[in-house]
Amino acid sequence: MNSRLPKILVVDDESENLAALDRVVRGRFEMVGLQSPEKALEEVCKQDYQVVVSDLRMPGILGTELLSEIAKKRPFVSRIILTGHTDTKDILDAINRAEIYRYVTKPWDNQELLTVLQQAVNHHSLLIKNQQLIDALREKNENLIAKEKELSSLNQTLEQKVQERTSELKTANEKLNQLVMTDTLTKVLARRAIFNKFNEEIDRASRYKRPLVAAMVDVDHFKIFNDTEGHVLGDEALKKIAQAFITNLRKSDAVGRYGGEEFLLVLPETKIESAKEIAERLRFNIEKMVFQGQKEEAYLTVSIGLAAFPEAGKSAEDLIAAADQALYVAKQRGRNQVVSEKAHGSFFIKS
Repeated sequence: MNSRLPKILVVDDESENLAALDRVVRGRFEMVGLQSPEKALEEVCKQDYQVVVSDLRMPGILGTELLSEIAKKRPFVSRIILTGHTDTKDILDAINRAEIYRYVTKPWDNQELLTVLQQAVNHHSLLIKNQQLIDALREKNENLIAKEKELSSLNQTLEQKVQERTSELKTANEKLNQLVMTDTLTKVLARRAIFNKFNEEIDRASRYKRPLVAAMVDVDHFKIFNDTEGHVLGDEALKKIAQAFITNLRKSDAVGRYGGEEFLLVLPETKIESAKEIAERLRFNIEKMVFQGQKEEAYLTVSIGLAAFPEAGKSAEDLIAAADQALYVAKQRGRNQVVSEKAHGSFFIKS
């Protein structure tokens, strides 16, 4: 037999019918004929057939029952009923119960039978291809779902990394900003930071017509102390003085290192008379402080110049210049004292 021919299984309890069918399909189909339904069930489990043809009425079992069982084992096999009974009830039962492909009556027309068998083979091929397409689509769909889950996981990981990186950058920026805004030695505001704070307070004082005083502070004879005792003890002295400012000023006040041994104090909501008292208290506290020297204890003093807004100026630059001028007067008149410039070069000295 030609193994390339479509394979059909014919089940009929009459050997004459099997022989007749074999003569009809020979050369076009590879046919296996069996008279036993039980052997037919065994046979379809062993080999693949494109078509199974069964007689309707056989001893012990109906063709519809046989084809129904075959459908469970080989769902893509095209199933054909071949019978001389044309009762409508039998036909409907065959269709509904066995899900047959075609119903062919005896005696059959040879050409018609060959056509039906070829169509059944084609039907089987279409079912196989359809299932293959479904399986391929299902596999692709499963792959897409897997890829989607993978992408989702990657996106979540990426989002988490972005969030972590953003948090790290935020922390780094905050630290950098802190470094920029804070003087690394004294831990008070850096020059730019105190200047920004000063401008903010001037804007607020101007908007709400509130008092404000700026104070320039210089450590007296600090260069001599620094050269004599050394830079390490000089730095420690500046840190101690800066801490004295922080301790004795209000939370609303601001202190910054303006440069070297100079500090700028911003006193919002403060009139010049109150600012003099605050500055004098700072001057007195520092005067009494003991600083470590290399050989013996040392003492330092500060000179302070005050300038009130808006009498001495309406901008940060003008007020700093006025306070610096008052500081210069304090130094000229002996240091370790507070001098305020009320307006237009008029000075008030308190020591």
